[in-house]
Order: sequence, then structure tokens, then C-alpha cells
Amino acid sequence: MSLLHREPRPLSRDRAPVRFRDDRLFLIACDDRYAPAQYFEFSRIPRVRILVDPTIDTKSAPQHVLSRLLAGRDKEGLEPDDECWLVLDTDHNVRPGHRATFIQTIQDAKAAGIEVALSCPCFEFWLLLHHVTEDEAAGLTNCAEIQDLIRLKVGSYNKLRLQREHFRVGSAAEAILRSEGLDATVPGGVIPQEPTTRVYKLLRAMRAKTLPSELPPELRLKPGMEPR
Repeated sequence: MSLLHREPRPLSRDRAPVRFRDDRLFLIACDDRYAPAQYFEFSRIPRVRILVDPTIDTKSAPQHVLSRLLAGRDKEGLEPDDECWLVLDTDHNVRPGHRATFIQTIQDAKAAGIEVALSCPCFEFWLLLHHVTEDEAAGLTNCAEIQDLIRLKVGSYNKLRLQREHFRVGSAAEAILRSEGLDATVPGGVIPQEPTTRVYKLLRAMRAKTLPSELPPELRLKPGMEPR
């Protein structure tokens, strides 16, 4: 449907019917409690409404995250222009005893029309690519080392309290290009075998849901920003 001719709709089923919105909803469920929710709060794009469902209990296994997302989708009553995404880490999910369930959850998500943005080993790898090239990040398999490198580059890092100035829109545009280039070289298909992050796919999807003229200048299409 054209961005210019979409009918307004209620914000949510449980809100007053006189209130309308004309944005696209991205419903995101993640296996992390802190960093993704804060990051996506920083990543506001015109015409895009982001709802993040972080893990706030001990049920961070991918199948539990998917169940929450499906429940949230049913509650929100999404329309065709809206999207649902799982944002997951691979670190402990690809260990023996977990891998089969992890793969099954991803397959179940795809079958339900849900997109998946994996980070190997962790979401912090995506955050790191806001500050270093793919060559500098390649080979980092330990989440603690990744966090240490973020601290080295920006001066501090606390996943409980991200700082907006460390992850600005301009650096997100660089992270999109870096992670996409790196991901194209990583073997493993659905489950990457080397460090990478596919959060760039989610950012690209968000950007595609708004008018180019309303995007922050740093995210507008230009040479080098087209999908590869």
C-alpha cells in the first residue's frame, strides 16, 4: 500500500477508537532485558512505531521469546504494513543440547511470518559496529571482549544504561553497511558460524516504511546504502 494513501487506524484495540495513527508498527521481542530495548528507543524513525518486548524474567530461551511475540501480535491486531521481529543472540543457543531447539524456533518464526535478526555472539556486536570497521570486529567471539572494545572506543559501556550519544543515527548508518558487508562473508546460513549481526536487516526494514523525505539525512538512500 502506498505510503501516501494509507487509511488511518486506531492505535490499539484497547484504546479509545477516536484516536488514530498512520505509522507502521514494529513489534520486537528479544532474549536480552536491557540493551536492545534502550537502543531501539534511540532509533526512532518518522512513521515507525517501535514496541520492544524484552525478557524480564528467566524465560529467555528462544521458544519462550517467540511465544511472547506471538501473544503480543495477537493482542495488537497487526495490519499488513506492520512487522514482527525476533532479536536473538547465538552465544549459548548454539551449544550442544540447545542448537536443535534454536533452529526449530527460527523455523517456527519464519512459518508464522516473523523475521529474525540474529547476532553472533551477542547484540553488543551490533553496537560495536557503530564504532569499528568489519575488519576490526571480525573474529570477536567473546561477549566480554566485545564490551571491552566498546568501552575502549567510547570511554564507557554499561548495558543497563546505554548512552544515546554513543549510538547516534549517523553511526547506525555506518553499522548497517559494515554489518551487511561482514554478514555476506560469514558461512553457516541461518545459523552463522562466525561473528556477525543481522540487526541491519531490521534497521533497513524500518527505513523502508517511511517516506525518504522524512528520514534523518544520515539514513536516506545514497550511493553505498542500497541493499547488497
